[in-house]
Amino acid sequence: MPAMAMHALPQHVEPMLARLGAAFDSPAHLFEIKWDGVRAITYVEAGSHRMHGRKRRDLAGRYPELAFLAGLPSGCVLDGELVVLGPDGKPDFPAILARENGSLARAASGARRYPVVYIVFDLLYENGVSLLSLPLRERRARLQQLVAAIGNGRLLASEGVVASGHAMFAVVLERGLEGMVCKRLDSPYLPGERTDAWQKVKLVQQVHCLILGYEPAGAGDFKSLIIATDIGGELRCVGKVGSGIGEGERRQLWQRMGAVRVDRPLIDAGMTGVWVAPGLYCTVNFLEFTANGSLRAPVFVALVKGDRE
Repeated sequence: MPAMAMHALPQHVEPMLARLGAAFDSPAHLFEIKWDGVRAITYVEAGSHRMHGRKRRDLAGRYPELAFLAGLPSGCVLDGELVVLGPDGKPDFPAILARENGSLARAASGARRYPVVYIVFDLLYENGVSLLSLPLRERRARLQQLVAAIGNGRLLASEGVVASGHAMFAVVLERGLEGMVCKRLDSPYLPGERTDAWQKVKLVQQVHCLILGYEPAGAGDFKSLIIATDIGGELRCVGKVGSGIGEGERRQLWQRMGAVRVDRPLIDAGMTGVWVAPGLYCTVNFLEFTANGSLRAPVFVALVKGDRE
């Protein structure tokens, strides 16, 4: 009898997303480290592989050290994170950004300087057959068997614990990692959806900022606020924040900033913008300070009382 033809894999599967939540314990959930890297879904067919990020950008050519993925069983689709691990075993986010933003011509040298590990946490297709409707516990068991059979140190299955979410998050805090993902063990894989089946718990910091000005976005609106905060007794610009600003807050900010525009910022911001007189303040959540002193992943929380209140 002739062998049954394998189903062709989809061109792209939108990654399942997680809602923001808080740590909890539950025997119905798996608790995994939230790896600080680049999300990547890999498709293996007939001795070759494709790798896409969330924006459908082709990533395979950027990571030549992962060429061995083409040798995985044909018809499988993996979901995971590309991570550069530092000497302390923690993810080095600036290093993975350097790989992402580097030219394709320098991919080989990037691989030597900042080699990545592909930490996978889900198996979406196997032998060309969709596993999306299966519960996470079954997809994960199949994934662990696949990774063990490959036996390559650049392909790792994400580790986690069942039930003990608070204990897992305590480990995350102790090690200074980005956060934790809580996944319901009976959940199917829902491409592109953000539901309570997956929740992310992040180590978030908050800072009080002075609004120096804003990045304009055409008549009557702005893209982001340009902000500064006290660092070691010195007021320094820490970048821009646009995420988290609601419509009501946006209108209020626009009116208030429009009334106090000035020609130059209170301090050198190192960027262009429209500037306002000191006196407007806000709180901002962020993950960490970057190497150049900016806030990483800043999110606007609220306006706070300042000199003009």
